[in-house]
Amino acid sequence: MITSNADAFSMLIDKAAWEHLIQGVRICRGSPRVSHLFFREDSILFAKATLQEFSKVAYIISKYERASSQKVNLSKTEVVFSRNVGADRRQEIIDILGVREVARHEKYLGLPTIIGRSKKAVFACLKERIWKKLQGCKEKLLSKPGKEIMIKVVAQAIPSYMMSIFKIPDGLIDEIHALFARFWWGSNDTVRKLH
Repeated sequence: MITSNADAFSMLIDKAAWEHLIQGVRICRGSPRVSHLFFREDSILFAKATLQEFSKVAYIISKYERASSQKVNLSKTEVVFSRNVGADRRQEIIDILGVREVARHEKYLGLPTIIGRSKKAVFACLKERIWKKLQGCKEKLLSKPGKEIMIKVVAQAIPSYMMSIFKIPDGLIDEIHALFARFWWGSNDTVRKLH
């Protein structure tokens, strides 16, 4: 049986989790523990902030590198700690792994990782991206069918990825619809047209 490198790395982490050498994280009480998540070219590891667990993580990375003849790029590797971890412990763990600490990841795969109370502020980038795209084309040079294609194919596609994962605030959707109407009817910041 031939396994991919990701499968081999996953097996090493699973073995350590099975042997309770890595705790992982629980989403809620009674749920199974998650020790790692893999995406296309990224890996997210979850461990308790102890020297023993991070020594084991460092050992797994080293073992994986020797077995696969691939090198993990530690300059692109980051660690995020919970607020309960003291500064001394953080520094010890960073020294063990040879990585850098970040307060939090703002975005992953183009999506926000943390959404606070103000959802409108988080998703405001959608409105900006749509308006830039609509402003980028010369609306005076487009016919009505050209504008329709621009709205339906280009502008409406921008929020679809984010909307497939998050519920966008209704007020922001109304503002996006207003942008489409302004583009369709030819209104701009100086001239308002009725529709």
